[in-house]
Amino acid sequence: MGRRVVPVREPCPSLPEPRKPRKPQRTFGPNEMFAFDTETTRCGKKELRSCQFAFFDGVYVVIEMYWLDGWFDKIEHQEVKDLLKSHYNNVRFVDASYKTLRGLRKRIQQRYEELLYGDQPRVRRNKFGKMRKLSRRVLRCAVAFNANFDLGVIADRTTLHPEMGIGGMEGAGCKYDFTSGKRQVKDEEFGLSIDCLFLGAFSVPFCSKRGEIWDIQALTRTLWGAANLASVGKVVGLDKLTGQNFDSYAYAAVDAVITLMSAEKLTEDLLEMGFTGQPDRFISGATVAKDLMKRHYTPFYLTQEQHEFVWPAYFGGMTGALNLDVIREPQKNLVYGDLDGAYNASGQKLEVFKWGGVKWVSGHKVKEIVQILKTDPARYWEFGSLHLHVKGDFDNLPVRVGTCGEGGTPTASEGLVWARVNNFDGVLSIGDFLHSRPIGRVLFKEGVLRDASKDTDTPCLFAMTAKERANYPKKINGVDVKANYVPNTWWKLAGNTLYGSMANRNGKHRESSGTWFNAILASSITGAIRHCMWTVNENSDATYNDTDSALTSVEGFHRAVEALKPLDIGFSNKTSDELPNCDVAAEGVVQGSKRYALIAEDGTFGAKCHGLGSWFVLIDGRVQSVAHNEEVLQAVWSLNYPEIFGEPDMKILALPAFHKFSIKTLKIANTVQEYARRQWNIPLENISAYGKAGNFGFLSPTIEPMPNRKHKIVVKVSYEAEDASSLSDLTLGEVAYAWGQSYDKKFDYENLRRWEFEYSDTVDVRAVDHSQNIVESNALSDTDISVHTNHDADRS
Repeated sequence: MGRRVVPVREPCPSLPEPRKPRKPQRTFGPNEMFAFDTETTRCGKKELRSCQFAFFDGVYVVIEMYWLDGWFDKIEHQEVKDLLKSHYNNVRFVDASYKTLRGLRKRIQQRYEELLYGDQPRVRRNKFGKMRKLSRRVLRCAVAFNANFDLGVIADRTTLHPEMGIGGMEGAGCKYDFTSGKRQVKDEEFGLSIDCLFLGAFSVPFCSKRGEIWDIQALTRTLWGAANLASVGKVVGLDKLTGQNFDSYAYAAVDAVITLMSAEKLTEDLLEMGFTGQPDRFISGATVAKDLMKRHYTPFYLTQEQHEFVWPAYFGGMTGALNLDVIREPQKNLVYGDLDGAYNASGQKLEVFKWGGVKWVSGHKVKEIVQILKTDPARYWEFGSLHLHVKGDFDNLPVRVGTCGEGGTPTASEGLVWARVNNFDGVLSIGDFLHSRPIGRVLFKEGVLRDASKDTDTPCLFAMTAKERANYPKKINGVDVKANYVPNTWWKLAGNTLYGSMANRNGKHRESSGTWFNAILASSITGAIRHCMWTVNENSDATYNDTDSALTSVEGFHRAVEALKPLDIGFSNKTSDELPNCDVAAEGVVQGSKRYALIAEDGTFGAKCHGLGSWFVLIDGRVQSVAHNEEVLQAVWSLNYPEIFGEPDMKILALPAFHKFSIKTLKIANTVQEYARRQWNIPLENISAYGKAGNFGFLSPTIEPMPNRKHKIVVKVSYEAEDASSLSDLTLGEVAYAWGQSYDKKFDYENLRRWEFEYSDTVDVRAVDHSQNIVESNALSDTDISVHTNHDADRS
């Protein structure tokens, strides 16, 4: 039975409200941190073998090493001192080995707690034996790189929660139980368990008690562009050991010291940029924008009625082919055009930071504004805040859709399409209405518009970020300026995430508004960008859009540039971003949303391939992402379009394909445990180790023959890339073929037409989840074979 596409409506998030100012909190200094790192076996259990702590006591850098007997061949104090001599003159070591894993884990857990809290007990009993839980002050902040893995290794047990609440926030999280380290001394009890939410794109652990864990991985990636500990070491000037030193004492010690040095430098960099938050609470680039807004901007708030009125008109960017005729068909002489600073420019021209309130306007006034803008497009920014309630039939409206079986009802929003909608009776941004192509009479009802009488003198933060970033060029006369790297990145992050702060929703189903959420600000900005892009589309021969960019012919590109001049928005040729040193692609093809490929006259290749990002192959001993290796990606496109890109490299297509996983959700933990249990016949009492938070490895689809029916896909787990490659029964060619045959949801491909909906058929659903999916049993036949697993298990 086929699946049908249905128009859906996401629930309105909560109304944001003013929050009380928080008291300033201390920033952990160099003497108030300790870094830790672990070494483990490489098997599925990832069993603890050593743990290293590093901290500064005011005189010495103290390196404490705890390991299982036999793990290190020798103790390398002098080697470590030689490696650290350019950074620290005084180094002190504390070494201890243990005969049993139980004894090692107990000591590590107790030492972790001692470094955090000193001699402060968790519970104290009075003379009657009644317990009283104490509020403990963190003395040193615990710092790790990829903390989910290290905490999972140290803990006796990890409990993953799909819905955990901490500090008024809800989402996926984990409880790390340090059971072995619990102890009682007279009337005092000691022990630790750490509850963390996973926040942001990098699943940063967030504890209710500051300092119990600071995972620096997201911050080093965001601020320094350093995605692994080896890259981080280069930034702080201490190289990570590699090669034959992999299992050595020095290797382990240096990792802990790199982590400590990084935390100190990150704190220093943030404070130099004027950051008023806490470095250990840094989640993503949006943290920068939110801190900037906290310092310079006082928000205004919609009423509940205004909030609910505007919300249905809020949509993101449009991606995908603009008509059915261009899909999978060769196109020649293409230009990739891009709006100049779309979000930043729109925010500036709308003057969103000046807004102090909005007002209701009548249907008569709404109609008057529409006529003004049709007559004089240059006045768009004056009325760009307008959200209008209209009724009628429209040929080109943005519509959220979901999928379900025949006779079923969708449960979640799955994307955005442009469609004909009959008997529409709802709210649109003015940017969307101007390109809605009404069919027949339109009834204009009430609207909401910026109230200029309430404007403030708040500076434009979009303009501020652009100006400040220009003050810190990364290169001057072709020479790298290292001192400018962090400030340039900082202001770039701020500018790129200001809009996102206005649209931020939290919670598992994104039902709670973020601190800076404002429906009309967010919707006005995105509506303006869609207005600009439809101006491009209607004045050129654009065949594809990707939020703020388009594929056009050379002539169409120049027409688009002219059409945007009344809006004072630039449209630049960014073909060289896709094909280095190329202004016009010789040929290209669009397969679907975020799936297109271009090739230059000299054979230079570039492509996007949504749905392939979670597939990997092994080439020359290195794991390569299908989506990020140009040679591999070109083979995929060549298989599907040899007439454009030439014959594919069959050696590459013959490579086995597999996935990575990293356990951060209960769903993934349970699935991996079940795969492992079936694969190795592991007793149920021993299976939990394979599903501990932080565990990582590979998943290989294998094909199991079935009598008198289709073959069955069985997923197998492994922990070495060589094993993953040898286990997989799916070649890259088979994955590429299945991917090439799949379709997006942008058109009604079954009937070869654009979507057409009745507005009354719209179904209320939950918002798109922020979750991780795992391999499905029907991966080969699924329309999108991506598993979307998120992993940061590279500890090299």
